[in-house]
Amino acid sequence: MGLLPDATHFGSYRLLSRLGEGAMGEVWRALDLRLEREVAIKILKDADDLRRKALIGEAKLACQLNHPNIAHIYDAGDVDGTPYIAMELVEGHTLRALVGRPVDGALLQDLARQAASALSHAHQKGIVHRDIKPENLLLTGEGQLKILDFGIARRGAEDPSLGPTSHHMTLVERTAPGYSQGTPAYMSPEQANGQPLTGQSDQFSLGVVLYELATAVHPFLRGSLVDTLYAVTRDEPRPLAEARPDLPRTLQDAIHRLMAKAPKDRFPNLQSLAAGLSENTATAMAPHLSQPTALLPKARRRWILPLAATLLVAGTGLSVWALRRGDGSGLGEARRASREDFTKGRRVVAILPMEQLQPDAEHAWLSNSFADAMAFGLVRREDMAVVDRLRVVEAMHQLGDTPGKAPKAVGELGRQLKAELLVLGSYQVVGGQLRMGVRVLDAVRGATLHQFQLDRPMADLLKLEDELQQRLPQEMGLGSDPGSLRSQAKLPRTRELYTKALQVITDGNQDSVRLANSLLASAIEGEPDYAPARAEYAWTLAELGATTALGQGRYDTAQDLLRQGKAAAEKAIALDPSASQAYRALASIQLRMGDLEASSRAALQAVRLDPADHKAYDVLADVFAGLEGDDNHQAARRYFEKSLELFPEGWQAHHRFGVLLQNEGELPAALQHADRAIALRPAAEYAYVTAADALIWMGRSQEAETRLRAGLREIPGSNVLRSLMAYTAWDRKDRTTAETYLHELEGVWPPDHSNTVLLAGVKQAVGGDGAGAKARFEEYRQKLAAVDLSQRKHNERRVISVNLYLMARMVAKLGGRASAQAMVELADRFHPGKLRVAQQDPAFR
Repeated sequence: MGLLPDATHFGSYRLLSRLGEGAMGEVWRALDLRLEREVAIKILKDADDLRRKALIGEAKLACQLNHPNIAHIYDAGDVDGTPYIAMELVEGHTLRALVGRPVDGALLQDLARQAASALSHAHQKGIVHRDIKPENLLLTGEGQLKILDFGIARRGAEDPSLGPTSHHMTLVERTAPGYSQGTPAYMSPEQANGQPLTGQSDQFSLGVVLYELATAVHPFLRGSLVDTLYAVTRDEPRPLAEARPDLPRTLQDAIHRLMAKAPKDRFPNLQSLAAGLSENTATAMAPHLSQPTALLPKARRRWILPLAATLLVAGTGLSVWALRRGDGSGLGEARRASREDFTKGRRVVAILPMEQLQPDAEHAWLSNSFADAMAFGLVRREDMAVVDRLRVVEAMHQLGDTPGKAPKAVGELGRQLKAELLVLGSYQVVGGQLRMGVRVLDAVRGATLHQFQLDRPMADLLKLEDELQQRLPQEMGLGSDPGSLRSQAKLPRTRELYTKALQVITDGNQDSVRLANSLLASAIEGEPDYAPARAEYAWTLAELGATTALGQGRYDTAQDLLRQGKAAAEKAIALDPSASQAYRALASIQLRMGDLEASSRAALQAVRLDPADHKAYDVLADVFAGLEGDDNHQAARRYFEKSLELFPEGWQAHHRFGVLLQNEGELPAALQHADRAIALRPAAEYAYVTAADALIWMGRSQEAETRLRAGLREIPGSNVLRSLMAYTAWDRKDRTTAETYLHELEGVWPPDHSNTVLLAGVKQAVGGDGAGAKARFEEYRQKLAAVDLSQRKHNERRVISVNLYLMARMVAKLGGRASAQAMVELADRFHPGKLRVAQQDPAFR
């Protein structure tokens, strides 16, 4: 019997017909009497107070999702204690109707593309679906896929900015009557085990659905629940190369990668997959997307370093951290130091990941941990400079070498890294014994200069790592240097978590930073006094804090994260005063908090402790890029150049260098660096913003639109790119496109946000009310003119400056020259540089 067999009304909804019934409740076609639109309303049953509040809260969270392949959640609440979710009414049939016969390859690829695009959008907002299965994937008559039931989604538990989430239920709890948080046959291994979930869990479930559609056979469904769960966690499905050889190889590889047992072996995110499966992928991207490596596990792909990703803004402005030149001791010393060569007189050594002679997953993490230990034995010596391990990995990939294997051409690798010495090694675990061999090579001649072997019980692993970091300098004839020893871990698990976190960070996206943050938090929980984990934990908090501010506009939450990060960095320094990465993390946080003096001092200390730390140079560059004065900007240029010399693949350094050049009015050079950043990292959202802004300000709006469309293929959920698309469409007099994006962006930002004001004016101008747009912008300018800049957070000032400049361009084009000039001047107050840009912008001629 249904929940409401005789009722015709449910709160403010008129129930029209029952669409279905499941374990959680009923779904009705209903009329929303307030807005006079038909909706699908899910009426939930058997929910106690705690669960009802959780369901309503999670459904309201999902209301922020705005994607064409997601059934939109309109409303959530309860009527007389019965919770409900009102959502978009979609006509069609679920993919369950397609199960039972192999699906055509072209249709399968299109379904995969649409689903990946939708899930990517949700994951970017930190929302995990948790119940992807054929019944929750609906196909309309027009061929559009819609993902249903995002109303029971939840933010990933690894997001530290949101505090702890409720426990992810065990299997028994999940399958309890009346409440299901995932269908066992489609669960990921970590979901079946009751572990915290990330977007990678949705990836696994999607892979299972696609495999079942491709072969008409479920890869893990067995005769009993226990057997099914065992298959999910242990069994590998039959290769699609055998079951469906007609499918494109990239699609086969993608589906298998989605179903990788370990979350780390799935895609770092689904943006590139969605773009790679798109039939409309831009020609310029084809070489990247057509390579089989784009769909292989990340262990076999290039590692991309996420620098201070969140110093990028909704626009192109590096922050105005101070509106005057900084002549204090810290800034003055750091400005003078920009002319120094910190590596002068040092021998450059590159330490390669060690080769595991008998591969096994349990001990694979030791490859990087041993290399890390040897690096610590050298990095703090005044006569040595150690190449960043990520630069080593990048160079090996470029030369066709595999990290963890001996390089094919030692001399070429040495030249690429500008290293005199290369350190290689191998290890294996046999019968509880760990055997290791280490060689030091002359990078020019390839000759072995030093070598040694170690054979120790696995129970002495930590002692072995400590011995290794002392033994290497001694073997190289450098003598002992007790001051070079780092904080020692007391537990192998601490080292494992720390090493894995450093590996995760290399994925170069916000999800990877969150996961690294979680791993490091676990390491600290087990061993609070391990300084390296504290230092890197502080760095991840800095990254998450700035991303929260810029991408989501949650400035108070961001500041709280930065304060936590500052405390973690200071604790790391107290534990180990020579921890260079702790000073670098502290400098990054102080920069974001606006303390330039302290930031410059800490970053300079990081560079002096580790002259090859390109991320510390990035922080110093950002300090001076936000200050007025040619001497400051020259210092910023020199630091950016040092960073890129050490790590040419630093996409964020390229991007932020481009931002600096853009504010100097060097728009073509700025565009070149932004495009380089995009080439290095196609999912770099704000690099597209920088490139588009440079093109808009040069009067090349058609090219700007091309960049923005490419960006939206990579990051379909980017509202920042959408807002620039709306602006560019107005600039090009493309009313239809402008109206489309304006509609999608309704309610995205708060009413008083500068983005909201800009888009409201664009909407008026698109509708023919240019005078209204000018009046709106002038009113906003007058309101801002009275603002005390010291009371505005740095990220807010940056965003306001760019949006004010875009408003000024519109006003100038609408005939309000005097008002436009006043807006540019105010934008320059919020963030210097806009006056220089306006001198070259055709809109002001």
